[in-house]
Amino acid sequence: MTDAIRYEKGQDQIVVLTLDMPGQSANTMNAAYREAMAATLTRLEAEKDEIAGVVITSAKKTFFAGGDLNELIKVDKAHAKAFYDSVLVLKAQLRRLETLGKPVVAAINGAALGGGWEICLACHHRVALDDKSVQLGLPEVTLGLLPGGGGVVRMVRMLGLEKALPYLLEGKKVRPAQALQAGLIDELAADREALLAQARAWILANPDVRQPWDNKGYAIPGGTPSHPKVAQMLAIAPSILRSKTQGCFPAPEKILCAAVEGAQVDFDTAHLIETRYFTELVTGQVAKNMIGTFWFQLNQINAGSSRPQGFAPYATRKVGVLGAGMMGAGIAYV
Repeated sequence: MTDAIRYEKGQDQIVVLTLDMPGQSANTMNAAYREAMAATLTRLEAEKDEIAGVVITSAKKTFFAGGDLNELIKVDKAHAKAFYDSVLVLKAQLRRLETLGKPVVAAINGAALGGGWEICLACHHRVALDDKSVQLGLPEVTLGLLPGGGGVVRMVRMLGLEKALPYLLEGKKVRPAQALQAGLIDELAADREALLAQARAWILANPDVRQPWDNKGYAIPGGTPSHPKVAQMLAIAPSILRSKTQGCFPAPEKILCAAVEGAQVDFDTAHLIETRYFTELVTGQVAKNMIGTFWFQLNQINAGSSRPQGFAPYATRKVGVLGAGMMGAGIAYV
C-alpha cells in the first residue's frame, strides 16, 4: 500500500499489513505512519467484502516503538489544539480498525511498547513471539507522559481498574509468557512462521468477532469506580501515589484521573478525557525535561558520546579503592 505499511492479500483472503517505516530502525507513530494508516484503512474498508481478516506485523526487529519523541518534544502550548486534533485523528484510525467488521490479529514479532502496544490493544486477538527479548507494555509514565493512543481506555476496559493501574502508573513491562498469564495476549508462537500461521488460523476460526467493549451488556471487569471494592481501593490510591511522587511528577496523577474518569463514561467520551490529559502533559515542561534527559541524553551517553576521542575502549577488570571510611566503604560497596 505504502512504503510504511505493506498490504498483501493471500489466497485465503487474509490481508497481512507489515509495518516497515523507511529510513528508521524502528516503527514510530509519526506523520508518515498516520498517512500510511489512513490510506491503508481506506483500502481495507473498500475491500471489506473481499477479505477474511487482517494480520498486523512488523518487518523490523521490534514490532512498534511508540510515539515519535522528536515530534512530541516540540509541541508547546501554542500548538496544543492542533496536537489535540491530530491525536484524535490517530485514535479514530485505531477505532476504524477495530470496528472494521472483520477479525484483526496482532502478530507481535518483537517489542511492542507505548503506541505499539496501543495498536495491539485495538486488535481482536494478540499472538506474540515466545522470545525473552520481546517486551510488552506502556512505559510512557517514565517520560512524563500517559498512553495517549487509547492505552488507558482499553487497558481499563480489558483488565479492570485495579489490574490495569500497575501497567499504567508504573510503566510495567512484561515478557510474552507473563503477558499470556496476565491476559494481555492470547497465544504464544515458537517462531515467525508459527506466529503468522496461528494468526491466520484464528481469523478463519473466528469470522464474526467484536471487541469486548463493543458487545451489548459489556461491563468493566471488577466494576466501575462506584463499585464498593473499587471505591475502597480508589479512596487510598491518591495518597499512596502522592507519597511516591511527592507531587513532583504530574503524569501518574493524570493517568489515575484519566483511568477513573474514563471508567465512568462511554468509550468515545473516555477517549476525549484521555486525549485532554495527554495534551496537557505533552505541552508541559516536566515531560520535555524527562524526555530530554532520560531518552535523548541518556541514549547519547550510552552510545559513548561522552568518551574522549582518539582512545580505544578499555575493559576494566579490577578496581582498587583506597580508604575504608564512610565514603571509601560506600564506593567499594557499590
